[in-house]
Amino acid sequence: MAVEPVTQSHASATPEVATRPRYARLAPLYKALIWTSFFINAILLIIVGVLGGILLNHRNQVNSIVGNTQTFAAANLSELQDVVKDLEGATIIYTVPLDTRLPIELDVPINPETIMTERNIVRLTESVSLVAPAAITFPGGGGNLNATVNIALPAGLELPVDLNMNVKLVTSIPVQLDVPVRIPLAETELGPQFQRLGAIVDRLVNPIAPLLPMPETPPDSSQRQGQ
Repeated sequence: MAVEPVTQSHASATPEVATRPRYARLAPLYKALIWTSFFINAILLIIVGVLGGILLNHRNQVNSIVGNTQTFAAANLSELQDVVKDLEGATIIYTVPLDTRLPIELDVPINPETIMTERNIVRLTESVSLVAPAAITFPGGGGNLNATVNIALPAGLELPVDLNMNVKLVTSIPVQLDVPVRIPLAETELGPQFQRLGAIVDRLVNPIAPLLPMPETPPDSSQRQGQ
């Protein structure tokens, strides 16, 4: 009689379930960072609360400071625009003292019309010696003789002359005078730069001008300093 082998069957094996933690564990460094951030936020909230309380308790003073700041900013911006506008139309007025010698170089014509002496008479102030060659012809066909003539003209001798010449005059004369100078800045190299400055100031001031109490008449700081 055959004996059937008995096989042992495993009905259902119970799987081994791995145990997992319910919450993920954080590293100590991350925990320290979280707590540090929490304390910093808490401190900031406290500081903001304290500042808010101070502002509420002193709101009148705060409003006064804000109003004064707006008035101060408006006055300075208005004066800045006025100063730039005045610079664009300014004129340099100055007196330059001139103390120098003016050189003169010219040709002076001398002719009978310019000589003031009557009948064009020249009077010798000292004796003048004249030495000149002379050709002597003897009368009656006596022949010719070449000689030298030495003549002394005495002082005080009046000689009629006919002058017609140009005399070159080179000299200088002293000049002392005050020269007034009047130069509009718009006509100098500074004119375009002041126009650029005015355009920049207008671009900065015009957008915020409606938010500020701009004065109708720009202030003048120089007058307050003079007082």
